[in-house]
This record gives sequence, structure tokens and C-alpha cells, in this order.
Amino acid sequence: MDDPFTVDWSMQEFSEVRPGIHGATVHTPQLTVTYYRYEPGSSWEEHQHPEDQVTSVIEGEIDFVVAGQPVHLTAGELAALPGGVPHSATVGEREARTLNVYTSRQTPAAPVAPAHATD
Repeated sequence: MDDPFTVDWSMQEFSEVRPGIHGATVHTPQLTVTYYRYEPGSSWEEHQHPEDQVTSVIEGEIDFVVAGQPVHLTAGELAALPGGVPHSATVGEREARTLNVYTSRQTPAAPVAPAHATD
């Protein structure tokens, strides 16, 4: 991606990634952004990944367990999780929506040596 772009989430295709959890994702070379819609009572099992994660609650409430500690978030709050930290998420009786941003742990390309002029 060399050019800026905008995303209208209402125009994106959502797929069910866990029972009752639907997500739509966009990528840049350095970031992945996923908009999740959680149905009431849905949950995400404990997992971890190497990417850093920032989860912002847009609507509703969500209960995380982060490294064994409970974290309750409501609309307007976010959690920043370093890569490798175990976490899970559960939604109560009302639906929730989150916007998650992940770092892309891609290895940077090696610098290109400048071309030398030949005589």
C-alpha cells in the first residue's frame, strides 16, 4: 500500500470467526485492523499471538482476561496488549463492537545499496 485509503465498515464483508463473532479486516504493510461485532453471550477463547494488539470498544461492554487478570471495558475505553500476552474475551447480554489494531510483525526489507555509476 503506497496510497492512503479510507474504509466504510458498513460496506465490508464480515465473516464469522468464532460462534457469534463476526469480523471484517483491512491490512497495510505495517498494521492489521479488524472491526468485530459480538453477539450477546459470545466469547473468544484464551489465545496469544506475537503481534501487539489495541482493542477499542466502540459499543457495548466486553470482559477480557489479560495475563490472568480481569479487565472490564465499556464504550470509549481500550486495552493495549503487548504481543505474546494470553488473553480472552466475553460479551454479556448485549452486543458489543470493537475495533482492533494489530502490528504486523514483518521483517523489514533489507536496504538497497545505491547503484554505482560505471565509467
